[in-house]
Amino acid sequence: MSYPHQRMESAEINAFLAETRCALLATNRIDGPPQVSPVWYEYRDGRFYIDIDPGSAKFRNLQRDPRLTLCVDGTFPDARYVVLYGTASFIEKSSPGHGEILRAIAERYHASPEEADRYLRDNAEADSVLLVVSPYKVLGLNYN
Repeated sequence: MSYPHQRMESAEINAFLAETRCALLATNRIDGPPQVSPVWYEYRDGRFYIDIDPGSAKFRNLQRDPRLTLCVDGTFPDARYVVLYGTASFIEKSSPGHGEILRAIAERYHASPEEADRYLRDNAEADSVLLVVSPYKVLGLNYN
């Protein structure tokens, strides 16, 4: 059975990704199935920025194998999604630009600047590295 759908054009994909959504990040485990993690992201200039813990399995997976898959779902009843395949690089907490992108992520997922400030204050001591996802293939589908 085939379901009717349309491929999303680049402008549609960009507009879809600009909305506040969660993504599923899949990394390659060394011992079998992929590890899938829900993540918050900032999308700008064709790249995704994701704050991750440098002690996490996903960080270790990406250090060993920088290939990844990211899926951003429209969430029912929005029957659109974007899947991308890409490679990982990292921006350390002490690097220029880290704080600005981290703030953009916090503001994207909180209702007000005050809530974003509180979130950033509460997590200021946490280890943090920004995963930078550089996509090499992007597929957007619309089943609406």
